Amino acid sequence: MKYQELYNVLEEFDFGLLNNSEFKEDSVREEIVLPIIKGLGYSANKPNQIIRSRKLLHPFVSIGSKRKEIFIIPDYLFEIDGQPAWILDAKAPRESIVKSIHVEQAYSYAIHSEVRVKYFALCNGKEFALYNIEKIEHILYFPMSSIPSYWDNLKHLLSPQNIIKESPFILAKDWGLHLKRLGFDTFESLVFPNVPVMSIGQLHPNKFSLSGCINDDGNRYVVTFDFGYDVFKQFIGKVPDSAIKILEIREPNKRQVVNFADRVYFINIDCRVGNNLEENEDEIFLPFWVNRIID
Repeated sequence: MKYQELYNVLEEFDFGLLNNSEFKEDSVREEIVLPIIKGLGYSANKPNQIIRSRKLLHPFVSIGSKRKEIFIIPDYLFEIDGQPAWILDAKAPRESIVKSIHVEQAYSYAIHSEVRVKYFALCNGKEFALYNIEKIEHILYFPMSSIPSYWDNLKHLLSPQNIIKESPFILAKDWGLHLKRLGFDTFESLVFPNVPVMSIGQLHPNKFSLSGCINDDGNRYVVTFDFGYDVFKQFIGKVPDSAIKILEIREPNKRQVVNFADRVYFINIDCRVGNNLEENEDEIFLPFWVNRIID
């Protein structure tokens, strides 16, 4: 289906129907979503196949001491030569497709070990939102009535011949952003045992930080833990005394890092996902805030 043909299909649709209480999620799928995915080049047949509502064998994600259920199964999983490529979920016109539980659940499904796709999309008939699991915000968002203006972008990102050009699946590098997308930022306490500590940095007299890597289901993430002076004191006896003495000199405007050259120290951390995004020249990341060090 060419651009103009898709445009005509949606142009003939009366968008006023979206305000009718009888026009629900199933109508969005049939009247709006289906022409789009066929226009992108997908069908019920291989190689560019539409898989409808594929359930997970293990529909949950576990992070630290918490576990969350994946209770929304996206309407469409798209496969290229048998390999999952992206997912799309249709919602009713009154449902939000940005900053909502639907986004959280679609992300949880997209990154699940049984799926592993880079892109996920939501459409409520009124709007279309496309997300990249490596980004915190949507990468494409538009009203459905304006789809002709965005069609080239959709084809560039989601058509079978283009989406397979992407590099192999790589999860978001930052653990904090990953957990925020999963909805774990609502928990006031997340416990991570045996976090490897190889250094501690002092950002300013009352704020400290440590960074490392976490492996989850075979995927590696960078993680940053920030904490105040009260928590810093809880490291006494758990890391070298020499490091404590250096970092206790809390000079204004002084930033320093103490590395532990002799060994790695494993610490049990009780924390929560932080509120403030940080940025350097390489990436955007979301540090955790440490509640306490567990003996």
